[in-house]
Amino acid sequence: MKKTFLILLLLTFSKMLYSQSNPDDITGTWYSAVKGGSVQIYKSGETYSGKLIDLKPSADKNGNPLSDIHNPDVAKRGRPLIGILLLTNITYDRKKKRWKGKLYDYDGAKGNTYDSYLTLTPEGRLNIKGFWGLSFFGLNPGLSLERIHAE
Repeated sequence: MKKTFLILLLLTFSKMLYSQSNPDDITGTWYSAVKGGSVQIYKSGETYSGKLIDLKPSADKNGNPLSDIHNPDVAKRGRPLIGILLLTNITYDRKKKRWKGKLYDYDGAKGNTYDSYLTLTPEGRLNIKGFWGLSFFGLNPGLSLERIHAE
């Protein structure tokens, strides 16, 4: 009985160690079927950033690249969406096993930037939840992205 208990304890402990997230686990290319686009997340110094690298459709009916028309900064409204930073100042919280930073909502009516939490699901998907102010004000379930390329 003691042997079985020790084996179960060891297996549980090793699973806990294995399931701990590494801060770099979010790097790579992630695809959102809901948004029809891909985001490349990369490390930049001590923080992480994510830029839009693909979007379907990426051009308007005249073949011009879709631009950042909802940006609150009028000077940035003409820039192409492909290449803009959607995720900035992302840092990893080892205690909470999640990342926190800023999320730019390029397709929202106002082009707002929100605080955000990023978590990896047990299935390996990246969940991004944007919120305004306190996190419980972000009552949405978040956006789930699928990894398409690891770095």
